[in-house]
Amino acid sequence: MTDTGHQPATATSGNRSVARAVHVLRAVASSSVPLNVSEVSRAIGLPRATTFRLLLTLEEEGFVDRLGNTYSLGWDLARIARGVDPAIGLANRVRPIVASLADDLGETVTLSLRQGLYELDVILQESPRIVAVTVSNQSSESMTGKKWPHHASATGKLLLAELEPHQISEVIGEKPERLASRTIVDQQEIQQEIRRVGEQGWGEIDDELEDGIYSLAVPIKDSLGHMIAALAMVVPKHRIDDAYNRDEKLTVLRNGAATLRERFFSATPEE
Repeated sequence: MTDTGHQPATATSGNRSVARAVHVLRAVASSSVPLNVSEVSRAIGLPRATTFRLLLTLEEEGFVDRLGNTYSLGWDLARIARGVDPAIGLANRVRPIVASLADDLGETVTLSLRQGLYELDVILQESPRIVAVTVSNQSSESMTGKKWPHHASATGKLLLAELEPHQISEVIGEKPERLASRTIVDQQEIQQEIRRVGEQGWGEIDDELEDGIYSLAVPIKDSLGHMIAALAMVVPKHRIDDAYNRDEKLTVLRNGAATLRERFFSATPEE
């Protein structure tokens, strides 16, 4: 792993230290346990000495906390983040892109933002028309703010694919709920499904959250390759008639995810 392997394409020598500090924060945030300097160094591909200096500065500013020789996200970062509302900031920033994707697909599109290691919150929902088959039997109710069971949602499967097997078991519990005719509830089958999702890079459900509902989801990742959000299409099953149709829509979603990633981290928002 090289020193510049995770460097953003837009970074210059003037802001490289800021970009590296952000990488440190993302590495620490992506771990379920505190990390030592060497572990952070390996995660971001920087020399240990450079990583230590970054951690020291971040600790002085309250952006990381140190206990012994390990680091976790800091008290002041938590204080600042507490006042952030993604529905006001990020959602407004990317709404036109998500709306355009809904028009291109002719289906409802949602954008979910990752919250910590184990949760995804729907922050945007755009649709070109009313979905004929309801989700959770509430066709008029927005999906924004809802949390879907990880084992029975396309976005949830993407999140589970980021976790270790024992973490997956902790998240879904010993007896996952059967919500529809094809909900996967067997622990071994769930693990196999999540491995498949991780290998192919996208998730889907088919009669798993609710009979008659199909959903397709792709991840949006940060500069370290960690999923920070998920883009999904929710559609009545009868409108996905074959693999070719699905693959066409998957391509549109993937292209949309790439556009959204650029917009997430753009320093010059469009007017």
